[in-house]
Amino acid sequence: MKCKQNRGLMRIIPLAILLVLLLVSASLAEEDHGEEETLIEDYFVCRTCGNDVSVANLLFDKYSPLALSATNHTLTEGRSVLIQEVQNSRGFRYTIFLVKQASCQKITAQRWIAKSSWFPGYAWKFCMCPKCRMVVGFMFEPIETATIERNFPSDAGFYALIHNSIITEGYVNSLLMKEKVLREN
Repeated sequence: MKCKQNRGLMRIIPLAILLVLLLVSASLAEEDHGEEETLIEDYFVCRTCGNDVSVANLLFDKYSPLALSATNHTLTEGRSVLIQEVQNSRGFRYTIFLVKQASCQKITAQRWIAKSSWFPGYAWKFCMCPKCRMVVGFMFEPIETATIERNFPSDAGFYALIHNSIITEGYVNSLLMKEKVLREN
């Protein structure tokens, strides 16, 4: 009698384990569908060293009343963005576009400058590539929160990247593919 009971249990245990595994996998699948996955459109990289600076998903438009010119330009596939030409107090001109976040070198001695800002109500600092330390743009923070303790912009701030200092990773890859095709022919 014990042998028959053991055989019965031996048949039921694998079925119970299979049922538990199915329930667990079903609940995990439901959790996966609840979360949205963000696809990176394209990376903006430092033209000098190739370090990732920002992503195209973070592009946004904010017009500077001090812009010398402003046009829409396609930086990545199918994505148009406001490109503005601005000039600093020393006469240097920059072509910039804006992103909500960027990777900049932390420079603790650098203070926020409210004077000569292209965006009234905002103070600015240089944004330098963390790898090669070339200037790739500017950081902007509302004047009220631009304290010496704040190294980077808050959620209310933004970054103005210099168009000539940045290239897209898609562009870099297209150059590499063309080179590979030319070598194969």
